[in-house]
Amino acid sequence: MFSKDLMEIRFHGRGGQGAVLSATLAAEVAFRMGYYPQAFPFFGAERRGAPVIAFLRYSSFPLMPRCRIYEPHCVVVFDPELPREALWEGLKREGGIMLVNADKNHPYWSQGINGGKLYTVDASRIAAGAGLISSGMPLVSSVMLGALVKVLGLAPFHVLEECFQGKIPKLQENVLVAAQGYQDVKEVEIEDEDANAGQ
Repeated sequence: MFSKDLMEIRFHGRGGQGAVLSATLAAEVAFRMGYYPQAFPFFGAERRGAPVIAFLRYSSFPLMPRCRIYEPHCVVVFDPELPREALWEGLKREGGIMLVNADKNHPYWSQGINGGKLYTVDASRIAAGAGLISSGMPLVSSVMLGALVKVLGLAPFHVLEECFQGKIPKLQENVLVAAQGYQDVKEVEIEDEDANAGQ
């Protein structure tokens, strides 16, 4: 029997955006907060820009499933231009959380989540503003990780900052953008689709 506090998170991004690194660092944050974590990637075509999925589980009890996550409590979207059906697939309808790299004008703002919550942070803008760009692609992993730690209430920011030490290049820039993601992530007020259908 698995622990009731089991948290399952699925990350969607593209090769080079750092989704796998974010899952790994989030697992370390969870470990430092006393949880048992596991993080692992799922690759399709292993090339830059190809869709990438990573998974994270953590729990206060060591016994956990050892398989891909099909019904996540939380989905983290690094690239909102990925096929939408795959992003929303399996997200828990009651209490599910969607965290999206998007500004307030992105169409994700009009997408309802019945019984769940939607959060956004403009990670591409924040990363680009700090010069964290590779091959024309903003490196959004630190921003999204900062936002995720805040949304989940997983840890104080200093714990995440400690996990960065010795694991990422451009340490100062990445810590700064992670802090901005932690600070700037916002919950989006979403409309109740069922209520609208009755109008």
